[in-house]
Amino acid sequence: MAFPHTQALWPLSGAAQPTAPSTPAVVAVADLRATNAAAVLAVVRSADPHPRLSELAQATSLSRPTVEAIVEELADCGLIEAAPALSARGQRSPGRPARRFRFRAHAGFVVGVDVRPRSVTACLADLDGEPVFVRRRTVRADLAGAARARTVTSLIQEAMAEAAIDPARVWAATVGTPGLVDRANARVRKADNLRTWADTDIAGILRDLLHCPVAVENDANLAALGEQWRGGDRARVAPRGGFERERTADGRRTREWSPEPPPGGGRSERPAEPSGDRPAAPAGLRATASVGERSQDRPSEPSGQGSGAAGGRMVDEMVFVLLGERLGAGVITGGRLLRGHHGAAGEIGFIRFPGPSGTRGSSAPLGSAGSPDDPGLEPLPAAVVAAAAAGEADAVAAVESYGRRLAEGIAPVLLALDPALIVIGTGQFPNPETAPAADLLLAAARRHARTLLVDPPHWRLSALGDDGVLTGAVRFALSSVEVVLRTRPTSLAARARE
Repeated sequence: MAFPHTQALWPLSGAAQPTAPSTPAVVAVADLRATNAAAVLAVVRSADPHPRLSELAQATSLSRPTVEAIVEELADCGLIEAAPALSARGQRSPGRPARRFRFRAHAGFVVGVDVRPRSVTACLADLDGEPVFVRRRTVRADLAGAARARTVTSLIQEAMAEAAIDPARVWAATVGTPGLVDRANARVRKADNLRTWADTDIAGILRDLLHCPVAVENDANLAALGEQWRGGDRARVAPRGGFERERTADGRRTREWSPEPPPGGGRSERPAEPSGDRPAAPAGLRATASVGERSQDRPSEPSGQGSGAAGGRMVDEMVFVLLGERLGAGVITGGRLLRGHHGAAGEIGFIRFPGPSGTRGSSAPLGSAGSPDDPGLEPLPAAVVAAAAAGEADAVAAVESYGRRLAEGIAPVLLALDPALIVIGTGQFPNPETAPAADLLLAAARRHARTLLVDPPHWRLSALGDDGVLTGAVRFALSSVEVVLRTRPTSLAARARE
């Protein structure tokens, strides 16, 4: 059986979606049944507590016999199941309690991949965005495209094997990559830092492997989508298989491990496992809300500290700056990703940033590499970050200079877009000990931006750390599955049974 949508839709791509015909179309019985099934499934996914048959009938305005038939079909397909009976302490029931139904997030899965010059990471996630398995592998920076593609397929196969998941149950995949991606999210047009990667049809290779829709998307764009989706989350799956939480007490932020999930966040049925030196699951990949909910509808932290929030609310105008090993920007405007006419919006790596004193050609800052006349910004050396965090004067000056150069270089972009929020996503500050250096960079960029912009935005460090791209890749893939779950959900389950 072919995948239910041969022409895959990627709602988060920023491309225009097909519009409804002006003349009403004739609705076949099968189409009507699919629409009703999608309506029932939507209620099951969003209702709290899990709904009964009578509540499903009331919410959908369908007759009880119709709802019973649809529930049976959705259960047979594996998309829903009977929920455990609610506890009623001290109460006696005259008969068997009415059945309640819940969504089965493990009915299907998606794959997100983060391709970098020196590493490849693959995440297998369920339909709630919960990570099931994550695999990371270090690769040579000069690896050819075909070999890099083999690494991608190998990691995905390992993840599916470890989780005992058949490829037919993977319903969509997205590959995040440096470089320029075509408007159809099908091919990498240009990737200067990945040898022969643009000549490699990674989407086609994965379609042959998984037999499902596959998209490729620019890494900074995915990081912006990941931040918009899960940027406010503060808990992540810890390497020991439990949960790591951040707590603030007496003005100090600490991390602690707990075997129990945080309130509102579930734990996958098969815990993720660590691979190498990378945590078992990325910071953002923790299910706190159904992926079907719009990210801007999710409550943000009241303090406004969630990176996707400014002043305690989700923002529709955001620029996400991917900083470090790769430099780029993802732009969210009007709540949607901006890709531009050629799909190259946000390519700030081609900007020639000012030198450390504000003039091109001046001496490079402490520990920096590359020529000041080259486009982009070289990442800060780890030694400089550590020294700045420890308060060494020269290193502090270098980090502050870096922040000012960043603000000045992107100021014309910010003037044109007028965002409410700038989020910096980077792996240059990997642990709490380097947090003072991150504060220095942000403060310097914020101060300098105020002198250059009409309405300066808020600046935040991403809550997702270095995992924004992988988080966004999962989100992008899930968006394609959501199109089918909202229109003809049983067609997905039919594929899984073959």
